[in-house]
Amino acid sequence: MKKILLLLAAVVAVMVIVLNLPTPKTADVANDNSFVIGPVNIFDGEKWRDEKFVVVHDGWITELALSRPQLDLPYRETQGQVLMPGLIDAHVHVWGDALEQSLNFGVTTVIDMFGDPSFLQQHKAARAKTQQAEHADIFGAGYLVTAPKGHGTQYGIPVPTLSEPSEAPEAVAKRLDSGSDFIKIVYTRADAVYRHAPSISYAELEATITAAHKAQQLAVVHVADHASAVDAVKAGADGLVHSFFDRPASDELVQLMRSNGTFMIPTMALYEGMLRGEINDELLTAENLKLPASAEASLNQSFGNTTFPAHFYENLRLTTERLYQAGVPILAGSDAPNPSTAHGWSLLVELELLKRAGLPLESVLHAATAAPAQAFALPHQGRIAEGMKADLLLVDTSATTNLPALFHPLAIWKNGFAL
Repeated sequence: MKKILLLLAAVVAVMVIVLNLPTPKTADVANDNSFVIGPVNIFDGEKWRDEKFVVVHDGWITELALSRPQLDLPYRETQGQVLMPGLIDAHVHVWGDALEQSLNFGVTTVIDMFGDPSFLQQHKAARAKTQQAEHADIFGAGYLVTAPKGHGTQYGIPVPTLSEPSEAPEAVAKRLDSGSDFIKIVYTRADAVYRHAPSISYAELEATITAAHKAQQLAVVHVADHASAVDAVKAGADGLVHSFFDRPASDELVQLMRSNGTFMIPTMALYEGMLRGEINDELLTAENLKLPASAEASLNQSFGNTTFPAHFYENLRLTTERLYQAGVPILAGSDAPNPSTAHGWSLLVELELLKRAGLPLESVLHAATAAPAQAFALPHQGRIAEGMKADLLLVDTSATTNLPALFHPLAIWKNGFAL
């Protein structure tokens, strides 16, 4: 009898322990930004990982695990789909509801290349927080640096301009004081084939880059032709925020960019719309997609009756391919909402065009995640790793080998909250 009582006591003790173990919850993770997700194939922004589970606490990634952690957290069970960081559009211009439009396509962070500093200031605080949000994070240049009546002054924003090299330190300081995260400069060489409005001089370009670097800030340059790109890189630009199509990149420029570590944002979606105007209809038909009316209206805008030689787009494609093959960092940016582009959608188009320019899938994904995060020193975006925001994109398993899965996301999380 004593043995039976001891056995029953042991059984009861075991049951008490089991009943008190943490049980994974099956909750609605749309309303909870703490959860475990898996099993998934993880692309962390740079490479494919062996881990199959991701732990999120209060919108922050806290662990990647090979097996399912037994935690008292809601469990988001998946079937081996691809989990990757939310996308980053490295070249946009935002106002109104552009940040909401971007998020609808899995773009969780944007880098604004010129806009009203007050809009940037309004959204800055959200970047370091993980409260529920229905808009992408924004990092931005605020006011660009341009010449009197130069590019950027035509949009109705009272942009302070630059007239002398000696004004550069003050110009940089004023932009940083107004909230700029980096310095963007517009430059066209005096004898450029493609004149792009009045431009600052080479001396002013060099002085502005020097002032930005002295302030420990990134300096990126808007160019529109090959000769101006060479000047910008020689002057010390950290990145070129447009490519060019007057000719393919020369060996001189490729080597300069490679040795200087200068990145390129080709904005191929913008130029394809300008030079050919075919890709949007092609992808919308192929992917059987219907866009919101606002996006369709933006895509249907045009650059007017200007025509360009057919080989100009091939020049652009060759430049992108040559730079990538040489090891120059390539970042994905759409330049939305210029004619033939739309927020969110056009970054996916940009990725398809990068693939057609010869970038392998992993490099294409990198161009819209960890690459811009690294180039612009974004602290919590663009990667799946401990300490990063839970800005996540779940797509079909075909994304391990094919890009079209990005056009049909299965789930999007911003700050750990499901949309």
